[in-house]
Amino acid sequence: MNLLCGCLAQVEHTLRDYAVTGFFSIASFLFFIFLQLLGSRLFVKIRESGHIGPRLFVVVLLVIGLTGAVFSCFVRNGEASLLLGFLSGFFIWTALFDIPMQMDWVSPLTRKAVLVFLPLAVLWTAGLFFLKRVPDAVFGATGYPVVVWGIELARGRVIARWGASSLAATILILLTAAVAGGALALGVVHGTIFSGIIGGVVFAVATWSALEVIWERGMTQRPWRSNLD
Repeated sequence: MNLLCGCLAQVEHTLRDYAVTGFFSIASFLFFIFLQLLGSRLFVKIRESGHIGPRLFVVVLLVIGLTGAVFSCFVRNGEASLLLGFLSGFFIWTALFDIPMQMDWVSPLTRKAVLVFLPLAVLWTAGLFFLKRVPDAVFGATGYPVVVWGIELARGRVIARWGASSLAATILILLTAAVAGGALALGVVHGTIFSGIIGGVVFAVATWSALEVIWERGMTQRPWRSNLD
């Protein structure tokens, strides 16, 4: 897609452009973390209300995500359309994968899930580079679930196979950190508010995943026992 490929091209911007883009990147990073924490707390309250609450929550989020994805297809600004689609993908992912996983309705991080994810990721990547008539919003709405699923699936399989304290987990932390830094850098270098926000969100997702591996490593070492010995 020309829009995303343009992020890799050399462009000329003023220092003010980079400062504004960096501000929106950091702001979107902090807002995303806040939204995750708020959503988790809200979901816990809804889950305590019974079985109907979580299902209704899923339906509401899915409607918001699909509506946003359709609406963003009619936005003429390519970057704005991509961003709105990307944000819609957040609601779609939460409705179809995140909450159902918490409720044990689906298992998107199992070994069998890899066989489903890899073909979908290949198809999405191929469409990104070879399909020119697909709206930017569609790539954004599908890109968020693909990116987040890939990051979480990698973390889940590495921890399940080798453990959080293994060399593989350390390498995964470094790779995830590289993805986070690269996304943030590309967003800022492209020099627009929209690219900065997307870069900040990807940075937040990748950083969150790396911190979860570090937390798992700390839990496997049982730091609380050192105070009891």
